[in-house]
Amino acid sequence: MFQRLALGEMAALGATGLPLLVVQHPLGGEAPEGVSRRITQAVEQLGAMLGAR
Repeated sequence: MFQRLALGEMAALGATGLPLLVVQHPLGGEAPEGVSRRITQAVEQLGAMLGAR
């Protein structure tokens, strides 16, 4: 849901070449273990993005 919005905003701003870090939602009501897992996934994505530069 938010990924599509982010891609639309990036296109509108002419920033389509920028990387996009995606965190699955919803986070509300998620157990701490689930939030921790999503944080780990986000950090791994970020590391891959930075390593690709």
